[in-house]
Amino acid sequence: MTDNTEYQDNLFAADLLIEDEEIEDMVQNEDLDYFGLCSSLNATPELMSFKLYSLTKRGQAYHMPMEIQSNFLAK
Repeated sequence: MTDNTEYQDNLFAADLLIEDEEIEDMVQNEDLDYFGLCSSLNATPELMSFKLYSLTKRGQAYHMPMEIQSNFLAK
């Protein structure tokens, strides 16, 4: 991350746009992979990475298959 403000903004956006409970409900479906999860929740893989990182920082265990890029909303 090159800009801490942008990083924090992306974490806030991910938490605002994706409910924790939605993630919990969706990961119970063993047939759903990471990109299926993104598609089901209408979230980009980058936004989902920020959401999973946020959940991980709060003590939940999720696998993040992508490196977090802070400038994905600028595209």
